[in-house]
Amino acid sequence: MLKPGDTSLPIVMAVLDGLADRRHAALGNRTPVEAARTPNLDALARLGRSGVLYPLGPGLAPSSHQAHFALFGYDLERFPGRGLLEALGEGLPPEPSEVVLRANFARVVERNGVLWIEKRPDPRGGSLDLGGVDLDDRIGEVAVRFVYTGGLQGLLFLTPLSGRPLSHFVSDADPLEADAPVLEVLPLEEAPDHQAAARTAAVLNEWMLRAKDRLRGRDLDFVLVKWAGAPSDVTPFEKRYGLRGVSLGAGPLYAGLAAAVGLDHREIGMQRDPFEDVRLRVGETTRLLEEGYGFVHLHTKHPDHAGHTKDPLHKADVISEIDRALEPLVELIERRRAVVVVCADHQTPSSGPLYHGGGPVPLVIAGGADGPDEVTAFGETACAHGCLGTVRGTDVLPLALDAADRSSFLADRVTPHLALGLQPPSALVPLRARNR
Repeated sequence: MLKPGDTSLPIVMAVLDGLADRRHAALGNRTPVEAARTPNLDALARLGRSGVLYPLGPGLAPSSHQAHFALFGYDLERFPGRGLLEALGEGLPPEPSEVVLRANFARVVERNGVLWIEKRPDPRGGSLDLGGVDLDDRIGEVAVRFVYTGGLQGLLFLTPLSGRPLSHFVSDADPLEADAPVLEVLPLEEAPDHQAAARTAAVLNEWMLRAKDRLRGRDLDFVLVKWAGAPSDVTPFEKRYGLRGVSLGAGPLYAGLAAAVGLDHREIGMQRDPFEDVRLRVGETTRLLEEGYGFVHLHTKHPDHAGHTKDPLHKADVISEIDRALEPLVELIERRRAVVVVCADHQTPSSGPLYHGGGPVPLVIAGGADGPDEVTAFGETACAHGCLGTVRGTDVLPLALDAADRSSFLADRVTPHLALGLQPPSALVPLRARNR
């Protein structure tokens, strides 16, 4: 338990989205972070302990939200589906029995009895006039409710009207590109309740066909469903780690992810300039630590966006700009004010066909009870020589807790939750004396 006057340190987790990469000939057979100017990341490496991280496992290429779920200490088997995160981020939490999906508008044609996507615009842009079109429905024992959320997209909620449950363990209808067939929604092989998943898939396939009839004659005459999710029962962050936490991830998805695991969220819109984007987040991080937060998630998407341009030189330049904004994190370590974790959530290869890669991600944990190792530079090759070795996403917070003198002694169970971090007195439930 934490005691009055405890000197345990808060934890900052700086996730530089998509920073990790592969070696490129254009960079002298170095990765972008190895080719970039990174005096502050290198300083953190000198002050800390390094290793390499596979967010989900070696060779597995995660999405950012899956990787973050692991970095926050939760097993992928408990991941509630992106649809839930989208709904929470939009301020539309589903009921406990509901399944929720993202629904994006497209135009289709029929070819040899197959629905073929002819037009698939970016769902985040544009606008829709759905006047006179009711996409709500009842299909068997399931109520279907569509909520337009802006751009060319909405959310689809499925509500069981009987005792037969639904399941979010279903595949996507969206192939992620035009000039491709609409995919039939199917139950996932790992679904805990295969019948519930098959029932959910059948409802979604029928709803898409009915929606097509109702949208007939419009430029966008079809709705693709994907990313099914449902409310989860993961242990809230504060109960697991004994820390009041906050996320600075930008946008509804990260607001939803924070809500799903029990973190507060402070919105700082993504700035166009990489230096300015990170400068604002670092400044807010130091303010939130002063406000009393024990955990701050600092996140920027700029390395990921740079990787998707498939230009390694540009990505290296973006990383150099981000590094300039990280100097206050070095000062936090030098002044013994926090434990700072710096990592990426996945590779974003800046050449080649892959969207995300499954290779190693550099990791540094600086500050706290343990001294630095011999690594003096931040990057995929250098960090591989550090004392942390090779870890997975769910290992990162326990390692940071240990450095911050906040690890819970697992032989003691003072709360009903599997608490990995020391619990404050307010988390303990005292036994009341019997009234006589």
